[in-house]
Order: sequence, then structure tokens, then C-alpha cells
Amino acid sequence: PARKEAAVPNWSAVAGVVWLAGCAALLGYSALSLIKLRIRLVGCVPLAGERRVRLADHIPSPFVLGLFRPVVYLPSDLPESERDYILLHERTHIRRRDHVTRALAWFAVAVHWFNPLVWLAFHLAGRDMEMSCDEAVLRKMGREIRADYSTSLLRLSQGGRLPAGPLAFGGGDPQNRI
Repeated sequence: PARKEAAVPNWSAVAGVVWLAGCAALLGYSALSLIKLRIRLVGCVPLAGERRVRLADHIPSPFVLGLFRPVVYLPSDLPESERDYILLHERTHIRRRDHVTRALAWFAVAVHWFNPLVWLAFHLAGRDMEMSCDEAVLRKMGREIRADYSTSLLRLSQGGRLPAGPLAFGGGDPQNRI
């Protein structure tokens, strides 16, 4: 009787399927996160006297959303006394195009999801962007707001996380930022 040869798996095809599955999972996560966030933003209202700034009831912290026409979203319960420096922080992100950089970096993570150094670079870049915007606020508004600004960072970081994950900036690590 003839002997059957064992089928040899095509390892490069298996690796390609695993890689594509990882990419699809991360991009799918992003799409679902964006849908969840959009649901939370239903009913948001423009902030009087401000362009491209919205107040929303169901968000725990301020963030920028949108690539081509970014909009700043603020929690509707954000005290008016904090709005100036929070808006300055978020507008600094927009002026520096951090929202575009973050989206491109997330795409790099989705493509290189298997590489822990890419994840680390994504995390550190986000942290650096946040700290740089914090420094810009303090430089522009003066060191005397430092205590109030730090209190705001702490309060906003305790409100919970946005479902946006890679799509928006969030509280990050308030202890290091303070």
C-alpha cells in the first residue's frame, strides 16, 4: 500500500492570516469605540460664543474628536472657572495636529500590533502630547493657576474613561502630569 504524505502547513499563509486578524480586531475595536462615543454625544449642544466646541452630558472628560474638522467636547458639568484653561489645552492639541498624529500612530499600532515597542511608542507619544499641552497652558496662563489646573486634572481623571480608546485623548496618568 502507498504511504500518505503528511500535509505540510504553509506557515507564511498562517502568519498572514493571524496578522490580518490582529489588524482587523484593532480596527474593529476602533470602529466600535467610535460608535459608542457617538452615541454618548447624542444631544450635545454648542458652547455659546465658541466655534467647534460642544457640551455633552455623558462624557467624563474633555477631548478632541475629528480628523479634518476637529471639535472639542467638554463635559456639560465642567465648571465655567475651568473652561478657559481646558479649552486652551484642547486647542493646543488641535493647533499641533496631535489628533492627526494620534490617528496615524494608532494605524501604525494596528499594522504592527505584534510589536510591543510600537505599543510603547504609542503610549509614550500620547503621554508626551498631554504633558506638552499642560506645559503650554501653564506657560500661557501663568504659574498661579497650577493648583487649580492640577485639581481639574485629578477631578477629570476620576470621572471614568471614554470608550474612544485610540480615537481621542484622555486623562492618561494624572499623577505624572501634575
